[in-house]
Amino acid sequence: MAQSEVDLAFFKDRGFGKLLGFGNKPCLIVADMITGFTDATMPMGSDLTSQISKVNRLLDTMHALDLPVIFTTISYDDDKLADSGLWYQKMEGLKTLKVGTTAVNVDSRLDFGTGDSLITKKYASSFFGTDLISRLNSNHVDTLIIVGCTTCGCVRATAVDALQYGYRPIVVEDAVGDRSLASHEQSLFDLEQKYADVLKTDKVIEAVLTKYGQYINVNK
Repeated sequence: MAQSEVDLAFFKDRGFGKLLGFGNKPCLIVADMITGFTDATMPMGSDLTSQISKVNRLLDTMHALDLPVIFTTISYDDDKLADSGLWYQKMEGLKTLKVGTTAVNVDSRLDFGTGDSLITKKYASSFFGTDLISRLNSNHVDTLIIVGCTTCGCVRATAVDALQYGYRPIVVEDAVGDRSLASHEQSLFDLEQKYADVLKTDKVIEAVLTKYGQYINVNK
Protein backbone atom coordinates (compact mmCIF):
# COMPACT_ATOMS: atom_id res chain seq x y z
CA MET A 1 0.00 0.00 0.00
CA ALA A 2 1.33 3.44 -0.95
CA GLN A 3 2.20 5.87 1.84
CA SER A 4 -0.59 8.24 0.75
CA GLU A 5 -3.13 5.45 1.16
CA VAL A 6 -1.68 4.57 4.57
CA ASP A 7 -1.94 8.21 5.66
CA LEU A 8 -5.50 8.51 4.37
CA ALA A 9 -6.58 5.37 6.19
CA PHE A 10 -4.89 6.59 9.37
CA PHE A 11 -6.75 9.91 9.33
CA LYS A 12 -10.08 8.40 8.30
CA ASP A 13 -9.89 5.85 11.13
CA ARG A 14 -9.54 8.72 13.59
CA GLY A 15 -12.47 10.75 12.28
CA PHE A 16 -10.66 13.29 10.12
CA GLY A 17 -11.85 14.50 6.73
CA LYS A 18 -15.57 14.86 7.45
CA LEU A 19 -17.59 16.85 4.93
CA LEU A 20 -18.76 20.36 5.80
CA GLY A 21 -20.98 20.74 2.75
CA PHE A 22 -22.50 23.86 1.21
CA GLY A 23 -24.50 26.29 3.30
CA ASN A 24 -27.21 28.79 2.39
CA LYS A 25 -25.19 31.11 0.17
CA PRO A 26 -21.73 30.82 -1.41
CA CYS A 27 -19.17 33.39 -2.51
CA LEU A 28 -16.32 32.62 -4.90
CA ILE A 29 -12.94 33.83 -3.64
CA VAL A 30 -10.37 34.12 -6.43
CA ALA A 31 -7.15 34.36 -4.46
CA ASP A 32 -4.25 36.25 -6.05
CA MET A 33 -4.68 35.17 -9.66
CA ILE A 34 -2.51 38.13 -10.61
CA THR A 35 0.14 38.42 -13.31
CA GLY A 36 2.95 38.30 -10.76
CA PHE A 37 1.82 34.78 -9.83
CA THR A 38 0.41 33.46 -13.13
CA ASP A 39 3.28 34.53 -15.42
CA ALA A 40 5.94 31.82 -15.15
CA THR A 41 8.67 34.27 -16.24
CA MET A 42 8.20 36.40 -13.12
CA PRO A 43 10.10 35.68 -9.88
CA MET A 44 6.98 34.56 -8.01
CA GLY A 45 5.13 33.13 -11.00
CA SER A 46 4.21 29.71 -12.35
CA ASP A 47 2.15 28.40 -15.27
CA LEU A 48 -1.46 28.33 -14.09
CA THR A 49 -3.10 28.11 -17.53
CA SER A 50 -5.08 25.00 -16.60
CA GLN A 51 -6.29 26.53 -13.34
CA ILE A 52 -7.36 29.75 -15.10
CA SER A 53 -9.57 27.70 -17.42
CA LYS A 54 -11.26 26.05 -14.43
CA VAL A 55 -11.68 29.36 -12.61
CA ASN A 56 -13.40 30.85 -15.65
CA ARG A 57 -15.91 28.00 -15.64
CA LEU A 58 -16.68 28.72 -12.01
CA LEU A 59 -16.93 32.45 -12.73
CA ASP A 60 -19.43 31.76 -15.51
CA THR A 61 -21.57 29.74 -13.10
CA MET A 62 -21.45 32.33 -10.31
CA HIS A 63 -22.20 35.20 -12.70
CA ALA A 64 -25.13 33.32 -14.25
CA LEU A 65 -26.68 32.83 -10.80
CA ASP A 66 -25.87 36.37 -9.63
CA LEU A 67 -23.79 35.01 -6.75
CA PRO A 68 -20.97 37.12 -5.27
CA VAL A 69 -17.39 36.92 -6.51
CA ILE A 70 -14.40 38.50 -4.77
CA PHE A 71 -10.93 38.65 -6.29
CA THR A 72 -7.84 39.41 -4.20
CA THR A 73 -4.47 40.87 -5.07
CA ILE A 74 -1.30 41.56 -3.10
CA SER A 75 0.06 45.07 -3.65
CA TYR A 76 2.58 47.24 -1.81
CA ASP A 77 2.72 51.03 -2.02
CA ASP A 78 5.63 51.75 0.33
CA ASP A 79 8.94 52.27 -1.48
CA LYS A 80 10.78 50.19 1.12
CA LEU A 81 7.99 47.60 1.42
CA ALA A 82 7.32 48.58 5.01
CA ASP A 83 3.71 47.55 4.43
CA SER A 84 4.89 43.96 3.92
CA GLY A 85 6.27 43.75 7.45
CA LEU A 86 8.60 40.84 8.07
CA TRP A 87 7.23 38.87 5.14
CA TYR A 88 9.60 40.59 2.71
CA GLN A 89 12.55 39.33 4.76
CA LYS A 90 11.32 35.80 4.09
CA MET A 91 10.31 36.24 0.43
CA GLU A 92 12.31 38.80 -1.52
CA GLY A 93 10.09 38.29 -4.56
CA LEU A 94 7.42 40.41 -2.87
CA LYS A 95 9.34 43.45 -4.15
CA THR A 96 7.84 42.75 -7.59
CA LEU A 97 4.32 43.32 -6.28
CA LYS A 98 4.38 47.12 -6.32
CA VAL A 99 1.25 49.20 -6.75
CA GLY A 100 0.81 50.45 -10.32
CA THR A 101 2.69 47.56 -11.95
CA THR A 102 1.17 44.87 -14.16
CA ALA A 103 2.31 42.24 -11.64
CA VAL A 104 -0.50 43.14 -9.22
CA ASN A 105 -3.24 43.16 -11.87
CA VAL A 106 -5.72 40.31 -12.10
CA ASP A 107 -4.72 38.06 -15.00
CA SER A 108 -6.45 39.40 -18.11
CA ARG A 109 -7.49 35.88 -19.13
CA LEU A 110 -9.95 35.79 -16.23
CA ASP A 111 -13.53 36.93 -16.65
CA PHE A 112 -13.65 39.72 -14.07
CA GLY A 113 -17.35 40.66 -14.12
CA THR A 114 -18.83 44.12 -13.69
CA GLY A 115 -20.33 43.14 -10.34
CA ASP A 116 -17.21 41.44 -8.98
CA SER A 117 -15.15 42.94 -6.15
CA LEU A 118 -11.40 43.31 -5.65
CA ILE A 119 -9.68 43.29 -2.27
CA THR A 120 -6.07 44.41 -1.90
CA LYS A 121 -4.19 42.62 0.84
CA LYS A 122 -0.67 42.62 2.23
CA TYR A 123 -0.34 39.09 3.60
CA ALA A 124 -1.39 35.53 2.81
CA SER A 125 -4.93 35.25 4.15
CA SER A 126 -7.72 37.07 2.35
CA PHE A 127 -9.09 37.89 5.81
CA PHE A 128 -6.01 39.41 7.43
CA GLY A 129 -6.12 43.21 7.47
CA THR A 130 -9.04 43.41 5.01
CA ASP A 131 -12.78 44.07 5.14
CA LEU A 132 -13.65 40.62 3.76
CA ILE A 133 -15.78 39.63 6.75
CA SER A 134 -17.92 42.76 6.41
CA ARG A 135 -18.43 42.07 2.72
CA LEU A 136 -19.40 38.46 3.34
CA ASN A 137 -21.77 39.31 6.17
CA SER A 138 -23.49 42.08 4.22
CA ASN A 139 -24.12 39.55 1.45
CA HIS A 140 -25.34 36.87 3.92
CA VAL A 141 -22.58 34.49 2.78
CA ASP A 142 -21.81 31.37 4.81
CA THR A 143 -19.82 29.32 2.27
CA LEU A 144 -16.55 30.21 0.52
CA ILE A 145 -15.57 28.51 -2.73
CA ILE A 146 -11.82 29.15 -2.86
CA VAL A 147 -9.70 29.09 -6.02
CA GLY A 148 -6.40 30.67 -7.02
CA CYS A 149 -2.86 30.53 -5.77
CA THR A 150 -0.82 29.48 -4.10
CA THR A 151 -2.24 26.28 -2.64
CA CYS A 152 0.26 26.13 0.21
CA GLY A 153 0.15 29.87 0.89
CA CYS A 154 -2.73 32.25 0.28
CA VAL A 155 -5.28 29.54 -0.55
CA ARG A 156 -4.48 27.54 2.55
CA ALA A 157 -4.34 30.60 4.82
CA THR A 158 -7.69 31.82 3.50
CA ALA A 159 -9.33 28.42 3.96
CA VAL A 160 -8.04 28.03 7.52
CA ASP A 161 -9.21 31.52 8.48
CA ALA A 162 -12.58 30.92 6.81
CA LEU A 163 -13.18 27.91 9.02
CA GLN A 164 -12.03 29.78 12.11
CA TYR A 165 -14.43 32.64 11.37
CA GLY A 166 -17.35 30.26 10.89
CA TYR A 167 -17.56 30.01 7.09
CA ARG A 168 -17.67 26.73 5.18
CA PRO A 169 -14.53 26.54 2.99
CA ILE A 170 -14.68 24.61 -0.28
CA VAL A 171 -11.25 24.44 -1.96
CA VAL A 172 -11.47 23.59 -5.65
CA GLU A 173 -8.77 21.00 -6.24
CA ASP A 174 -8.10 21.60 -9.94
CA ALA A 175 -8.61 25.39 -9.76
CA VAL A 176 -5.79 26.06 -7.30
CA GLY A 177 -2.10 25.95 -8.10
CA ASP A 178 1.37 26.23 -6.66
CA ARG A 179 4.99 26.63 -7.69
CA SER A 180 5.72 23.24 -6.11
CA LEU A 181 3.68 20.12 -6.92
CA ALA A 182 4.76 18.55 -3.62
CA SER A 183 3.53 21.58 -1.64
CA HIS A 184 0.31 21.63 -3.67
CA GLU A 185 -0.50 17.98 -3.04
CA GLN A 186 0.43 18.00 0.65
CA SER A 187 -1.56 21.18 1.26
CA LEU A 188 -4.66 19.74 -0.39
CA PHE A 189 -4.33 16.63 1.75
CA ASP A 190 -4.00 18.67 4.94
CA LEU A 191 -6.87 20.98 4.01
CA GLU A 192 -9.21 18.09 3.26
CA GLN A 193 -8.41 16.30 6.49
CA LYS A 194 -8.64 19.27 8.85
CA TYR A 195 -9.98 22.53 7.43
CA ALA A 196 -12.03 22.36 4.22
CA ASP A 197 -13.89 20.27 1.70
CA VAL A 198 -11.74 19.65 -1.38
CA LEU A 199 -13.72 19.11 -4.58
CA LYS A 200 -13.01 19.31 -8.30
CA THR A 201 -14.52 21.96 -10.55
CA ASP A 202 -17.17 19.69 -12.08
CA LYS A 203 -18.46 18.65 -8.64
CA VAL A 204 -18.54 22.23 -7.39
CA ILE A 205 -20.46 23.46 -10.42
CA GLU A 206 -22.90 20.57 -10.15
CA ALA A 207 -23.46 21.31 -6.46
CA VAL A 208 -23.89 25.05 -7.03
CA LEU A 209 -26.36 24.59 -9.89
CA THR A 210 -28.34 22.00 -7.93
CA LYS A 211 -28.50 23.92 -4.66
CA TYR A 212 -28.62 27.51 -5.90
CA GLY A 213 -30.01 27.14 -9.42
CA GLN A 214 -33.15 29.06 -8.52
CA TYR A 215 -31.27 31.54 -6.32
CA ILE A 216 -32.44 35.15 -6.39
CA ASN A 217 -30.05 37.50 -4.63
CA VAL A 218 -32.36 40.23 -3.37
CA ASN A 219 -29.59 41.74 -1.24
CA LYS A 220 -27.00 42.28 -3.97
